[in-house]
Amino acid sequence: MPHLGQRTTRAALFSGLALAGTTPAAAQTAEDYQALRRKVEQLQQQLDAVQRALDAARPPVQPTPVAAAAAPAAAVPAPATRPSSQDPLPRPAGTPSITAQGGTSSVPSGYGFRIGDTSFRIAGFVKGDLIFSRYGNGDTATNPLGRELSLPQSIPVGGRRSGILADASAKQSRIAFQTATPVGGQTLTTLIEADFQVAPAVSGGERALNPYSFGLRRAVAGYGGFAMGQDWSNFQYVAALPETADFVGVTDGTVLVRQMLLRYSRPIGGGWTASASIENPETVSAMAGATALSDNDDDSIPDLTGQLLWTGKGASLSVTGLFRSMRVDPATARPAVTAQGYGISLAGIAPLPTGKGDDVRFMMTGGRGIGRYVGVNVAPDVVYEMANDRLVPVPLIAGFAGMRHFWTGTLRSTWMGSFQRIWNPASASPLSTRQVWDTAINLFLSPLPRLDMGVEARLSHRELTNGATGTLERLHFTVKQGF
Repeated sequence: MPHLGQRTTRAALFSGLALAGTTPAAAQTAEDYQALRRKVEQLQQQLDAVQRALDAARPPVQPTPVAAAAAPAAAVPAPATRPSSQDPLPRPAGTPSITAQGGTSSVPSGYGFRIGDTSFRIAGFVKGDLIFSRYGNGDTATNPLGRELSLPQSIPVGGRRSGILADASAKQSRIAFQTATPVGGQTLTTLIEADFQVAPAVSGGERALNPYSFGLRRAVAGYGGFAMGQDWSNFQYVAALPETADFVGVTDGTVLVRQMLLRYSRPIGGGWTASASIENPETVSAMAGATALSDNDDDSIPDLTGQLLWTGKGASLSVTGLFRSMRVDPATARPAVTAQGYGISLAGIAPLPTGKGDDVRFMMTGGRGIGRYVGVNVAPDVVYEMANDRLVPVPLIAGFAGMRHFWTGTLRSTWMGSFQRIWNPASASPLSTRQVWDTAINLFLSPLPRLDMGVEARLSHRELTNGATGTLERLHFTVKQGF
């Protein structure tokens, strides 16, 4: 049966030829009329052939993931039907998903477009946060980063209890641009990702226009197992981070570094993948007796990492190692001093046998001279003792655990707890942080595809070497719409 467009075209042709027949130059005989009719039928046959070719070339319509999300909330779907955080385009080897950090907003397959041989896709999310904070032992400066994120080192110590402080912004909204191009039998991939969570905040930014700076998160290209660019450190297993309203949620106990690197990843069978990287070095030091941390930019040897990752049946296990050669130039007549640092981290995801998609996520990290890799630099890498002209690496141990439970197919909760213990040398300041811990619980609802609404309650604690303490109580509301 002809399509509506074809019938319209046929009618237009007949009408035009009929009008042509009313002009003085038109043929008046029956033979001329029959010839015109045959010509129209030939044109119609050609249009039918073109339509059939277009129908054959058009891919079949695939069911959309929205149908699964539209199921009644009371009917808990199988874990395979829940929104997936995987990106449809290939990513540079070993590169985490765009949505791997800070939540589980799904990304529908098939989104994107193609120019020539290159597939393009724009993805990300819009995120709005309303945060109420109260500090138990002091107040904070204007626009501190710790009022927006869970940063244990920003908790005031030794003051009086603050009032309730309210903050709201959309600066954690994120956008990412991906490409994938077949080259030489493999795929060349690129990823550029940015958001507005840039420190320091604009001075006086909340008075009128609330401007925020657009900042680079990741920019990485991959081909044949190699990845080059700014990305999550190979020492970190991003997928183990729990779902949270906070930017990280378990900051105290997690490895958290994005930096320039060159990484190689290769499957080795049995669900195992091995990877190694050389990464940008940067020694963060404190002077003996002082609390301020300094970026030295004196390093000459890249940081080295290695990872073994196993995945299978919804579970994963990551073992990573780090070696560093740290260097500080005291800018005196003395030569630069060096010290070695190392660390090991164990992280993973373990599904629970509830049949609902529940799981446990965890990480445990320890080492010496790895302060900048853990907890967004609660501890320095080294303490510089000028009297002895030496660097003393600072030991620490940190970890977190989180358990997620699905109440229904669209309603879920995560409990998480994290800690970090630091052994400062005797030459360190008595005001240096000795330990921090944090616990939080949340409730998330996804009423529409890629829409996450959540509320999270948090309690954080900080203790100094001299025994002084500080606490933070926080209630965090968030809405995130992925695209």
